[in-house]
Amino acid sequence: MQSVGKAGEDAALRYLEQKGYRCVGRNWRCAYGEIDLIMTEQEQLVFVEVKTRRSSSSEAAAAGLTRVKLERLINTIYHYLDAHQHPAEGWRLDLLTVSIFKGEFVISHWENCLDW
Repeated sequence: MQSVGKAGEDAALRYLEQKGYRCVGRNWRCAYGEIDLIMTEQEQLVFVEVKTRRSSSSEAAAAGLTRVKLERLINTIYHYLDAHQHPAEGWRLDLLTVSIFKGEFVISHWENCLDW
C-alpha cells in the first residue's frame, strides 16, 4: 500500500502533466533537503513542493510549508541548479497541496511561493 505522501506526489504529478508540465526529476536529494518534483512549464524550470494531508482542508496541508522549510527548499534548489549547471535565475517554486478526503484527491496549486 502506498504511503500518503507518495500517493499525494503521484496525484500532483498527474495533475501537472495534465496541465502541460513535463517532469524532469522527482525526489531529488542533497545535504540540504529534498525537492519533490522538478518540472518544466514551457521553458521555465519549476520546483514543486507537495504537501499531502488526510483532510478536506488545503490550508491544513499548506501550513506545512513553514518559513524554515521554505529556506531549506531554496538552499536545496540552488544546490540543484549548481549541480546541473542551470542559471540561478528564471525558475520558480510552486506548492501543491493534496487533501485526501473520503478517498478523493483535492489539489490546490499555488505558483511562485517565493513571496511567502
